[in-house]
Amino acid sequence: MVSVINRDAAIGYSHMISVEMMGIVIIIYTLLNLKRFYQNKSLKYLIAAGLLAIGLLGRYFLAVGEQMATTIFQVTAQPLAFLSDRTLPFKDIVVNSLTNAVFHANTVNVGITILLGLGIACGLFYYSKNDRDLIGIALGLFIATTPIMPWHLLDHTIINTIQFPWRFFAIITAIVSYLVAKDECHLLKNKYYFYLLILLLGAGNVIYSTNSIQSQSWRFRTNAAYNTPNPYYIGAGHEYLPAQTDYQKILRHKKQVVKYQPHKIKITNVRHTGGRYQFDFRTLTDQKAVVEVPFIYYKGYVAELNHHQRLPMQMNKRTGLTQVALKGTGRITVYYRTTTIQRIGTVISLLNFGMLIIIIYKEKRRATK
Repeated sequence: MVSVINRDAAIGYSHMISVEMMGIVIIIYTLLNLKRFYQNKSLKYLIAAGLLAIGLLGRYFLAVGEQMATTIFQVTAQPLAFLSDRTLPFKDIVVNSLTNAVFHANTVNVGITILLGLGIACGLFYYSKNDRDLIGIALGLFIATTPIMPWHLLDHTIINTIQFPWRFFAIITAIVSYLVAKDECHLLKNKYYFYLLILLLGAGNVIYSTNSIQSQSWRFRTNAAYNTPNPYYIGAGHEYLPAQTDYQKILRHKKQVVKYQPHKIKITNVRHTGGRYQFDFRTLTDQKAVVEVPFIYYKGYVAELNHHQRLPMQMNKRTGLTQVALKGTGRITVYYRTTTIQRIGTVISLLNFGMLIIIIYKEKRRATK
């Protein structure tokens, strides 16, 4: 379990939802085995490993926490999906799995191989005392993808960021794979069962591939089209934008420009290079003039006046874009700069990574003695 926790931290930088799901499983597993952890005095090591994992993800947690504390994002204000709306009746999941249906929102399934493996796991519940907790977790997660689980109670909580209950099929697959590989019933040592499993896997792949080609041919893409994807397919494109941002408007107007009121300020020599905007300005009145730069606002954007004086940046409450109030004359450079909290998070992660290397080194030395 300790190694799983630290592996969980490694996953965090690629897919945070997986860490959230794995964290839930770890908590359930720990609670189910709390007495055993306490008796064999491994609870303190488990807690230490958990803290180390959190430290390794400090760079992520602090950065995201800072943004969430200052901005309302669409992932919470306008959720892509509610967990309670994405469940499927138990019977439908079983039928879809037995037929290896092509996976979509209305054909959610784990596939015939994992379903049968889960069935065998049910039989192992009384045979294998050591793995009852894992079997219980797998069965519980399978049931959790159905309306039996009252997900509506969690629709407006942080748990809803998981979005789709069937994401837990990944955990179920890992548990079933472990149980099959462990083979406590010694089924794989029997050549008839072994070849039956190979046949089952092969047949399942053929069925799934055939169904995919027949029913999803409209999804085929040329190589050229594949290399120029529509932004919509990247996480639907809008989940982590400020709530005020109109995503469809951004898609329609890909060529963004600096916006301002010409009767209040004059803007010249506008340059956009990568993640940086530069322009010269001169205000035409004694009042400050607001200039909107076409960057979606996140805390960390800065505006430098004449390359040395920093001006405060704000979010346009109507568009979710970045704006700055200017007065006088000068040259402005707008770019993203890591915040103090982000830098602290990076230091925390590096220190914990160094600690992890030391722990691994000591364990290897102890093992070779």
